[in-house]
Amino acid sequence: MLAGRQGFTLLFSLLFVSVTLAISLGISDLVISQIELSGTGRNSQFAFYAADSAAECAIYWDRAENKFSTSTSSTISCSGQSGIPVGGAPASSFSLNFDNGSCATVEVNKADPAETVVTSIGQNPCNGARKVERGLEIRY
Repeated sequence: MLAGRQGFTLLFSLLFVSVTLAISLGISDLVISQIELSGTGRNSQFAFYAADSAAECAIYWDRAENKFSTSTSSTISCSGQSGIPVGGAPASSFSLNFDNGSCATVEVNKADPAETVVTSIGQNPCNGARKVERGLEIRY
């Protein structure tokens, strides 16, 4: 009577381990994709903050010091970086690098005398395969 039931326990154990392994792999794939998604969200925020900071810097130097209105080149200071060259009306651009690994490129365009357009593109990280970019355009 026992001859036909030998090895049933081994087969049942193998089936149980296989199902458990399949469930574990599915859950681990879900966890890994959620971790990557949260990293992308964090990089997106840093890129936006970089773009916003650089745009605010450009607006300050344009409104308070009128640095972007002439065709002669001059320098500005932003985010602890000094001697950043700007000039070349009607469009001028500059780049900033931040301590957290993000960076931004800003263009101030004064081609239309009635309107100034500040375009700021933030990136995080600045180098790498998983770079995230966020941009702002401010008109005044």
